[in-house]
Amino acid sequence: MTAYLRASKTGPVTQATKPIVPVRRRASGEATRAEIVAAAERHFAERGFEAARLEDIAADVGIRRAAIFYHFGSKQELYAAVIDEAFRDAMPALPSGASAAEKLEQSITRWIDFVARRPTVARLILREAASAQPGMVSPFVEAGRAPVELLRALIDEGIASGELEPLTDPHRVISLMGATTVFHFASMPWMTAGLPFDPWSAEELEKHKREILLVARTMLGIDRGRRPAGRGAR
Repeated sequence: MTAYLRASKTGPVTQATKPIVPVRRRASGEATRAEIVAAAERHFAERGFEAARLEDIAADVGIRRAAIFYHFGSKQELYAAVIDEAFRDAMPALPSGASAAEKLEQSITRWIDFVARRPTVARLILREAASAQPGMVSPFVEAGRAPVELLRALIDEGIASGELEPLTDPHRVISLMGATTVFHFASMPWMTAGLPFDPWSAEELEKHKREILLVARTMLGIDRGRRPAGRGAR
């Protein structure tokens, strides 16, 4: 997420009947836009698209509601910007010299790191999944299509090279990898409430990666595909 930039504050502007949120001066419109998107991501994740209020988003940023429409034509356009920003770093570039299996495993671990850094994305995904309508392609689905297509391409590449011997359809594997990590980071805080457990700690993050990779290697037959090449099982 784009880092928030510091901004100076003016004194509060008030009316006789209703207080107005103080307006802050900013160095650039880009900084304001980034702050709006970041605040909107939190509100959409916590409350959903319909319940999230532009007034609350504006208050978080320190601007008037009308100022949002200087950067975004509508609430839907703001939501689309949140989705684009959320998935911008979901799948960073992979090393060109790695095998398909190695790139696939790196993609999975980077996906886990991404969701761990931005648990609001996990909640957004759960909300979208719950409200999805058959035959309708939402902006969220469009934005999330690239990571899915990348994983599918890597699986196809691994099957063609003999590195992978899947036990099930690749789409089932992709769904399981995504859903397991999303639900883990979205639900663990309340599932472990009152317990000495931090799903974002380095130790727990590494445990989650090992467990997910174990499932992925089993379902995709990564070790079986490696043995004929003399690399042996891990």
